Amino acid sequence: MENQRTAKREKIDILSVQFDNVTMDEMKHHVTNFVEADTTDNMFVVTANPEIVDYALEDKNYYDLIGEADFIIPDGTGIIQAGRILGTPLKERVPGIEFMAACLAIAERHRQKVFLLGASKHVVAEAVKQLQKKYPHIEFASHHGYIDTGDESVARQVCNFNPDYIFVGMGYPKQEEWIKRHRHRFQHILLMGVGGSIEVYSGTKKRAPLIFRKLNLEWFYRLITDWKRMARMQRLPRFVSKVFRTRLKK
Repeated sequence: MENQRTAKREKIDILSVQFDNVTMDEMKHHVTNFVEADTTDNMFVVTANPEIVDYALEDKNYYDLIGEADFIIPDGTGIIQAGRILGTPLKERVPGIEFMAACLAIAERHRQKVFLLGASKHVVAEAVKQLQKKYPHIEFASHHGYIDTGDESVARQVCNFNPDYIFVGMGYPKQEEWIKRHRHRFQHILLMGVGGSIEVYSGTKKRAPLIFRKLNLEWFYRLITDWKRMARMQRLPRFVSKVFRTRLKK
């Protein structure tokens, strides 16, 4: 199989972060091809929103880390709008939680194994319970996310389960740091940071209602329903400012 990182795909530069210009359907196709390929390569996916891009611009280690991903997909309306402003439009938004659902559907068809790493012990267990009802042919295992990225016992537990997918819901940058630190242990596995998606699948956190999503205001809904995000949301105006400054230089 052609290596995921060296495969020729269109890239869109958003403030020096190289996004894959893909649709959801194209990502499903990439995952299906990966699943069916005879390879020992892994597939590392980063779902990047404006917060992640802004953080990467301030932290070179994190910038270099996500640069090692096989795919960086645009999870965030702000990324799509930035592409338009910069004159380098992306095809569409690929929301991380919806892409995770697409991966789970593929795993269901292929009767694969999924490991969820993140959230609290109760929440991740409830997420497994709810997902097992929807995807009865997937074998699930899990561990909470309140660990150090260097925790060897958890890494061994994941290895022993031998999953086909590892979804890490610890929030950035920790989830990507865990993937970088341990991905050498695995072969032919899709690894992706999924933020708060595990909490959503558990039912303990609600995704924005459809009207907010249609109006591209999912970020606003998350802000008004989770005040802990306020500090992180301060990155949004910085991201917007950087986009316009970059546009003016062109």
